[in-house]
Amino acid sequence: MISAVKIAACLIWIASVAACAQTSSKSSSDLSPRTETDPSVITTTNPPIRTSGAYRFPDHKQQFRNYLYSTFGPPGLISSAIGAEIDQGKPAPPEWDSGSQGYGERYGSRFTMNLTAKTAEYSLGALIHEDVAYHRCDCTGFFPRTAHAFTSVLTAKTRSGRTVFSVPSLVSPYAGSFMAVNAWYPSRYEPADALRIGNMSFVFKAGGNLIGEFIAPRR
Repeated sequence: MISAVKIAACLIWIASVAACAQTSSKSSSDLSPRTETDPSVITTTNPPIRTSGAYRFPDHKQQFRNYLYSTFGPPGLISSAIGAEIDQGKPAPPEWDSGSQGYGERYGSRFTMNLTAKTAEYSLGALIHEDVAYHRCDCTGFFPRTAHAFTSVLTAKTRSGRTVFSVPSLVSPYAGSFMAVNAWYPSRYEPADALRIGNMSFVFKAGGNLIGEFIAPRR
């Protein structure tokens, strides 16, 4: 539990730094001189505000693009790297090398777990018509956006745009952890270990959401 709290605190700190950077950038652009004769400046400094009413349920092509982004884009790659670094420090599993080779194995393990989890999540989401992709908050402010990132771990959107509790989002992390324990972890690992690893995967998923909310470029 202590390690999970430390991880969450670290992720929130990173997100706060990114949020401050975004705020500073926005303030600088607001203070820049404007001219009435330059319509491009007016367009840049007064962007349209996105609202929840503008939500559109993704078609199959967009769902596939969302899947690729969450797996191979910044959220998946960075959260896998953080997870591998934490596993390297424990070390977990201790049977693996503690050097660069071990880090490579742990990164590959975390990445493949995320790949398996995202494949399960998006496949199940498509079957029951849920949009399981992460969507940036329409709100403003660091704390509301952070809360949105955490609550989105277990929620999805329906065709009507309503946010609901998501079963695919709940079960998918365990698909990744059970795959790891049964496929490439040392043989001493048991189902109880898979459950424990799956529980921790929710922390890394929240980290991926924070990256998507504050760090990754808006798509």
